[in-house]
Amino acid sequence: MNTVHTGDAKRRILAAAQELHEKRGLDAVSMRNVAEAVGVVAAAIYRHYRDKDALIGAMIAAGHGVLETYLREGEKARSDKVLAIMDQFLRFAFDQPGLYELMFLRAHGPLRKYPDDFAAGRSPTFNILHRAVTEEIRRKRYRRDDAMETALSLWAHAHGLISMYTLGRFTLGPDDFAKLYHRDAQRTLRGIKAPSKTKAPTKPKRRRSA
Repeated sequence: MNTVHTGDAKRRILAAAQELHEKRGLDAVSMRNVAEAVGVVAAAIYRHYRDKDALIGAMIAAGHGVLETYLREGEKARSDKVLAIMDQFLRFAFDQPGLYELMFLRAHGPLRKYPDDFAAGRSPTFNILHRAVTEEIRRKRYRRDDAMETALSLWAHAHGLISMYTLGRFTLGPDDFAKLYHRDAQRTLRGIKAPSKTKAPTKPKRRRSA
């Protein structure tokens, strides 16, 4: 009974912190503000989260869960699955700009590191792209290469463009940036796709003169 109550309180605290972050930004996520939003004394928050960093870490972990739902939608695509996953990543950044910034433009707590954590499958979101790339290589639709490094290149490329956009490095509006991002993803994927197996037409044999 006590475990259920504790878990419920922890979820309420996290939800309050997420709402404060969404409405007022990360600076508003203080233990005191969260306590007021939940309706408890600040000391009660520390029973569930040892400090603000621990609470922010929980917000980031929850954010990765949200991102995972977006990427899984891309994984359902019947064709161009890798491109669909990359497009879903952009959609997440557009739909959740504050969460994207918190997750990817700020350093908080222990970060997953390449290659050890990625090779061990500790990044559920990266795993989705990695699986899709692995499948394309297995089916010989992509050039034979290291699947994890190929996925990393695509992941870094998408992150780079979205981060630049988030930081105001583009004059383009959301729609035009999305088109640019999609074109750039297609351009990048063309470079790793396997060459077409269509044979060049054979020249007709010349008849020998009698």
